[in-house]
Amino acid sequence: MTNGAASRHTARCRFCGRPPAPGQHRLPGPLGPICMECVQAGLYLVGDGEERVSHGGTDLVRVQSSAETVCEFCGRGQRHSFLGVRRSLRRMRCRQLGSVICVDCLDRGGDLLNRALRQ
Repeated sequence: MTNGAASRHTARCRFCGRPPAPGQHRLPGPLGPICMECVQAGLYLVGDGEERVSHGGTDLVRVQSSAETVCEFCGRGQRHSFLGVRRSLRRMRCRQLGSVICVDCLDRGGDLLNRALRQ
């Protein structure tokens, strides 16, 4: 196993800061993984806007401004419609760790984790 592969398997979640539990499925990201519990919390958060505390004790909040930060998974802060209209993309941010993920990446990640759990 290479050094990079070992660090991928032991890296802490970008949103709660917890190390992986044995057999836990997580989504890889360019700056580190996100665990299933944080994906679920993020989907609820971007839907209702209510701040949450992660399982690791960090504060998860909804990003209010499109200029504030972009998603570290896809690099977007806005959604472009077919007609060229730009709208802010709902995102979750961890106050303590500075991590950000958008609703689209949370949706895709949730789908991937569900598929992995069914296999």
